[in-house]
Amino acid sequence: MKRRMFDVTTLTLTLAALSSAAASAQATALPTFHAPTRAFGISETGVSLSRPGGDLTGLELRLGFALDEADVALRGGYLDVSGGGGDWVAGLEARIPVLGRSSGFPLDGALILGVGRHFTDGGGQMIVPIGLTLGRRLFLDGNAFVVTPYAQPTVIFAGDELITIGLGLDVKIGEVPEIRLNWAEGDLDGFSLSVFWSR
Repeated sequence: MKRRMFDVTTLTLTLAALSSAAASAQATALPTFHAPTRAFGISETGVSLSRPGGDLTGLELRLGFALDEADVALRGGYLDVSGGGGDWVAGLEARIPVLGRSSGFPLDGALILGVGRHFTDGGGQMIVPIGLTLGRRLFLDGNAFVVTPYAQPTVIFAGDELITIGLGLDVKIGEVPEIRLNWAEGDLDGFSLSVFWSR
């Protein structure tokens, strides 16, 4: 009973915090999001290709490391503008579990905290996101097929305040690298495709 009350209270406070500010995507402001539970034991390496809207294309390398129940991710890459030019991007994110599914609440939840920067000729811009991801990992076909649908509203502070809801679907089949599909709707929109290897 106490655990259920803690889960509900945590969810309520987090949603209130998210609704009081505007939201965007992750530490590099690209449309990539996190499932509420990590899919690796020790570490993971991934590559993400994204189209954050307009004539932009992002390519990032992402490295994740387990820290007990939480984990951290380093990310860096290049945001290309069609017709020439672009920005280098880099960021650090942490995923901290705050909700566990139970008979009274069917989803897992985690806070996503980060800091990042776009590097431009004029100096660039700092990006500070805060998000809540909610979803559930589903094991199918004798655990050989694993899918994780989730949604992640995220708050970002980077000069202007924006609001975006991220949707994700992570798919793992046997020993094949995990495929992650993300969509963003709101002030920041677009989509991304990621491939991750874990150990």
